[in-house]
Amino acid sequence: MNDPHPLPAERDPHDAPWHLRLLGDTRLTDRNGQALRLPGRAATVLLARLALSPGNAQARETLVELLWPGVALDTGRNRLRQVLSTLKSLLDGPGAGAAVLQADRQAVRLGPGMLRCDVVDFEAALGAGRPEEARALYRGELLPGFYDEWVHEERLRLAARAAPLPAPGSGAHTPAPRLVAAPGAEQGATAATRLNLPHYLTRLHGVADIAAQLRTMVQTHRLVTVLGPGGHGKTRLAIEVAHALAAAAPAAAPAAAAAHPPGDPGTPAARFDLVAFVPLVACAADEALPGALLDALLLALHQDCRGAAPADHLQALLAGRRSLLLLDNFEQLVDRGAPLLADLLARCPGLHLLVTSRRALGLDGEQTRVLPPLPLPALHAGHDEAALNPAVALFVDRARAVRADFHLSSRNRAAVLALVHQLQGMPLAIELAASRVRSLSPAVLLDLLRSAASAPAGTPATAPAGAPGDPTGDTSGDPPGKSLVNTPDSAPGLGALALLSRGGPRAAGDQRHASMLAVVQWSWRLLTPAARQVLPRLSAFAGAFTLDAASAVAGAPVVQVALALDELVAHSMLRLQPEHDRYELFELIREFAASMLPAADAAGLRARHRRWLTGWFAALPLSTPLQQVRPEVANLSVALQGADTDDAPDDAAVLAAAAQTALSAISLPPPALAALQRCADRLRDPLPRALTRAGLARTLLLAGQTATADRLAQQALAELPAADARWPAIDHQPDGAMAPGTARALVLTRVAHVRWRLHRDPAAAAWLDEALALAEAAGALALQATILTNQGALLRARDAAASIALQRRAVALWATAGDRHGVNVGRCNLALALLARRDGATEALALATTALHDTRAQGDEMQHALACNLAGEACSRLGRWPEAAQAYRACIATAFAAAEPWPLVYGLWNLPRPLAHLRQPEAAARLMGFAEQHCRSVTGPLTAADHRDLARVRLLCERQAGANAATVAQWRGEGAALDLSAAVRLAAGQPPAR
Repeated sequence: MNDPHPLPAERDPHDAPWHLRLLGDTRLTDRNGQALRLPGRAATVLLARLALSPGNAQARETLVELLWPGVALDTGRNRLRQVLSTLKSLLDGPGAGAAVLQADRQAVRLGPGMLRCDVVDFEAALGAGRPEEARALYRGELLPGFYDEWVHEERLRLAARAAPLPAPGSGAHTPAPRLVAAPGAEQGATAATRLNLPHYLTRLHGVADIAAQLRTMVQTHRLVTVLGPGGHGKTRLAIEVAHALAAAAPAAAPAAAAAHPPGDPGTPAARFDLVAFVPLVACAADEALPGALLDALLLALHQDCRGAAPADHLQALLAGRRSLLLLDNFEQLVDRGAPLLADLLARCPGLHLLVTSRRALGLDGEQTRVLPPLPLPALHAGHDEAALNPAVALFVDRARAVRADFHLSSRNRAAVLALVHQLQGMPLAIELAASRVRSLSPAVLLDLLRSAASAPAGTPATAPAGAPGDPTGDTSGDPPGKSLVNTPDSAPGLGALALLSRGGPRAAGDQRHASMLAVVQWSWRLLTPAARQVLPRLSAFAGAFTLDAASAVAGAPVVQVALALDELVAHSMLRLQPEHDRYELFELIREFAASMLPAADAAGLRARHRRWLTGWFAALPLSTPLQQVRPEVANLSVALQGADTDDAPDDAAVLAAAAQTALSAISLPPPALAALQRCADRLRDPLPRALTRAGLARTLLLAGQTATADRLAQQALAELPAADARWPAIDHQPDGAMAPGTARALVLTRVAHVRWRLHRDPAAAAWLDEALALAEAAGALALQATILTNQGALLRARDAAASIALQRRAVALWATAGDRHGVNVGRCNLALALLARRDGATEALALATTALHDTRAQGDEMQHALACNLAGEACSRLGRWPEAAQAYRACIATAFAAAEPWPLVYGLWNLPRPLAHLRQPEAAARLMGFAEQHCRSVTGPLTAADHRDLARVRLLCERQAGANAATVAQWRGEGAALDLSAAVRLAAGQPPAR
């Protein structure tokens, strides 16, 4: 095949029509020396790329990825065509002769002999043994001011080749290392020198305060280590700090500096005269560390120094300098590399080290700074609040790199907020997720990540096509015999970890950051065999766990597990919550750990987790504060899903029964409730099936799922066995099994509660009477109190005195049983009964106020919100409208933050009345319009009393609006169109979110 671009004969490259200078500055001139301005960054980088390889054709796809990393290929091809057209119009003018740029459908290259480049001339002079000529051509670093990754790599390569060249005009051939000045840095004796600090095209988000602290620490301490898990942005932050220090104010006055020896923390902040970046990711062995330090300084070994010890050589190079070395990725070198650093710091008093690592070095004088995740926004944040959040800003910024039209909007805001929460504010995970926006919406991406995260330990997740393989890496450190972790060939697929990945030049430059899987693999390889044995077993936990729990579930002695936990914390794979003595796995590390568990062992691990959790709940005293219970809700959720996965419905029923007291005050997430429903359907014994369904019915009623709650209540009643049925013997049943009749009493009580709340079912009274007799026979005081408080609710409208008496008895029984949660439920129900009397508001307010204080101390968010609502109702009866509005607003804020729909409905429904009395008719009417629609979706159809309430508030608003009924109707219509978060903001008196 003929070459479509034959080389012209006898063309002199020095007679090229165009000259391009890239070393020291960027300049394009014609053969007459006339300078032309290059049209923008993309055109400059494209021309430079072609000029550096003048004989090679560059594939269009490669150029697209280099110029616009991550952009969709069609978009990149269009951009490339536009840049080529612009360059052609500049270079191929009249009289130009042959084309400077030659392009076809697949590739682009320079016309032979059409453009001369100083980099090519520099390398040709080196190859021909003309160092003086090469020295003259090397005016400075390649493409100063351009920070593309391939430019940075080429810049370092050329700087290394220029380092041993003689000084201009010396005629000597002795290597004279030349240090590359920072762009824009002041030249001279006091100018800081940055050898090779990387530059980034992207913005850094959310670490300004930490960066300022680190700058001060590095100036005043000689060894500073930035700690954190992989993907937290340690390298990026440290490089930004090093850039700032290299460009710091000029050195202190000699008199001031002379008062302190170099490196003394009391030394006034002076400019570092040497700042170098030392990448250590490729240093697999400790003996590679000295070479990496020398290479990073761009200094070749002198002939007479080849026999010198590395530490002596480094000392000679750093002597007399105030130097800062940024040692990146030190964790794999800590054990035997740290002593070299200690020796170097002792020999070089002007040396400061800034280290990034997943492990602390453990040296004297080391100052550590743990880099936390990015701060997360409220899940219901408005547009302005969300846009200013660092985690959201990072996601949007990186998403725009792959989809230029992406922006935060009302349609995607909720998904983006949930996404950054799902990724726990981990910067690299957020970046990798954002790169998927080119093909997946935030909502779809969120669903994929959630489905991967919700899988119980050891269950395989579906990995997308093209996901990285080898989830374990090197397992040479594993002990012989049967391994309790997967091998590379046996590990199941990884969902979220494989989804969070990228390709292209950036991934090739550092495989650790190509995916979150690679990030976690790197840490896994550094663990001891003992830690590798324990970590997969910890994947049974969701959220946090204690040492005792880890020992029980891992099936290993406490001391052995404690040592493994200590190692995992040291490697930043586990977070310690010192205030609670609990440990927490990052969700992505948990997924990796779960993938390392063989399927045969995974089911047994989940069963041990359920047994431990069942025993833990069964042993809780009735008065246990919910602050102690709430951290285990995530474990309860994953345990119920595990029982569903393992087809162990009896385990789920026993666990739900043990946790029934906690579940009456704490809501479970929907996946756990769905799993428990499926388990209930598979239960063979009718009594556990009825009890589980009745408990679910009450829980779903409080969650606003009224239709499902009603169906489950009816099913529970229909299948309930006779009164003498006992709770069956089930494996792993906790101590203190239910007494005869107790389970039946519980079912009847819960069914009566649901049916009365939804339908005012008259049969509820008979069910409660039977339940009370059974509970009294069993001596179950707390259950008796629950039944009495339900009986009092049934009588509230017909016989206030009898209702009040029953509620007082219930409170007394709960107090005798030692159930503080129950006491507060009784106080609130007693307050409701008192409000049915004309003279009961004052006592009701006192009861609600007492319940407010106690529920806050107990961490009982649902009951606290209900107590706020009752305080508001009592104040309304007393005509204390400002206090009533304040109480209802507290109810709304608490219920909204805790995601408790039932008390939230109460607060939103009741607040419009005091607002209307406070002459805020517009806010009252809007909120009334929203509440009228919203309440139907949570509590069902409105009653006649509800319609009377609406009519009273509407009439009051119309009077205050000047009898303008049409205006009030418009306000109500606008309120009906609000979403829940907007209504909550309106209730709080805040401006509507954008």
